Amino acid sequence: AFHLVSVIPNLSMIVGDSGGLHGKEDCVDAQERLQYLLCRFVEIISISTKKPLILFLDDLQWADRASIAVIKRLLLTLSASRFLFVGSYREGEMNEHHHVWNMMSTISDLGVNARVIQMSHLNRDVVNDMISDMLRLSPRLTRPLADIAYHKTKGNPLFLKRLMISLSKDGLLRFSLSRRRWVWDEEKIQSRKIPDDVATFLTSAIFKLSPDVQNALCTLSCFGAATDEAVIDVLETDLGVN
Repeated sequence: AFHLVSVIPNLSMIVGDSGGLHGKEDCVDAQERLQYLLCRFVEIISISTKKPLILFLDDLQWADRASIAVIKRLLLTLSASRFLFVGSYREGEMNEHHHVWNMMSTISDLGVNARVIQMSHLNRDVVNDMISDMLRLSPRLTRPLADIAYHKTKGNPLFLKRLMISLSKDGLLRFSLSRRRWVWDEEKIQSRKIPDDVATFLTSAIFKLSPDVQNALCTLSCFGAATDEAVIDVLETDLGVN
């Protein structure tokens, strides 16, 4: 258990403390051992539940060779009826020699059912269904707002989500206590100018923040997608940001 806990510290809450082991013990092939332990760990989880285990990994275009090797071993080791792997990647950011394609070719040759599904942008009806679900209103009431949102986002899911948040923050989409439902200003939303792509839209939102907050975000980004609260406390003290 020590070797798994050394790479997944939170796992100690499940398997307990392995303080009796030493991390510097000799190993002929540490990577091979870690792959084996990870596969056994996932296998135990998959057979201990009634429902199949689903593993989803985003941004596979950034995955290294070792990570892809673990995924391949999982797919070749575990039963297809108990384990499903779903991975996503950005189109155009993986050339034909990427590790993912090599893995796909290998597992397909060995009988694993592998498919590439190309995701397109959402159509008008799906956008309306999403907004209807967000606002807890019937699709008939949200159709005008959905048409505007679709025109501005072209059905990009991330763009749509950020646009709705932005409209709420700016007061163009608000909850009416008197009407007990969400209301919006169609004319102002329609006339509002926004960037053509989601990256520029998100960047413009960041630039609206105060310089101190921007500096804090820039520093925190060096720690990855998430960081401990203790790190944030230290940064607050050193940068003087609350």
